[in-house]
Amino acid sequence: MIAGHGPLRRLKDGTAELHQEAELHVRILDADATLTDYRRYLAAMFGYHAPLEDALAGHEGLRRAGFDPARRRKSPLLVADLRALGEDPGALPPCVAVPPVTTLPRALGVAYVLEGATLGGRYILAKLPPQLAPLRGRATAFLAGYGAQTGACWRAFAAVVERVLVTPEAEAEAVAGARETFARLIDWLAAQTRAAGAALREAS
Repeated sequence: MIAGHGPLRRLKDGTAELHQEAELHVRILDADATLTDYRRYLAAMFGYHAPLEDALAGHEGLRRAGFDPARRRKSPLLVADLRALGEDPGALPPCVAVPPVTTLPRALGVAYVLEGATLGGRYILAKLPPQLAPLRGRATAFLAGYGAQTGACWRAFAAVVERVLVTPEAEAEAVAGARETFARLIDWLAAQTRAAGAALREAS
């Protein structure tokens, strides 16, 4: 799906180190991961996805290009998972430093990160540690992504990317958007980790 030297390959290569850094802040695959860790993961993902999806949904160029961000929202899945675990999504803080969505190439770079996460979510879902495995089917809608249609949805997005990013300048702008999306996600996850640590210290 990302073979060769086209724009998808450049997006992947151009964000690889940031992708790896973001994964360091997600510990739900750790052997000692807890339900609290999983709740915090969902809360952090909701805080980042919801405002960013709102920004993408208002981008008319994406829809004209054949990508409908409103139909690709993952935040409703996160709401369902959080509620299944007894959390109130409305009480969770949103990230106020999401990347700007301006030009179409930049918007596609932002969407690349969110759409790529559906592939990663399927992997995480299959690899949950034993203590979190009972959550499958109860509070894992976000990880399941588009379900059986995940591959088809990714290929449809990839087709839009290949069709739109036809110049080096457009590719570079998309990579810049994707990199900023990862960078701000990393900052957001780090802030959530610090907040959780502070709360633990106050409670002890």
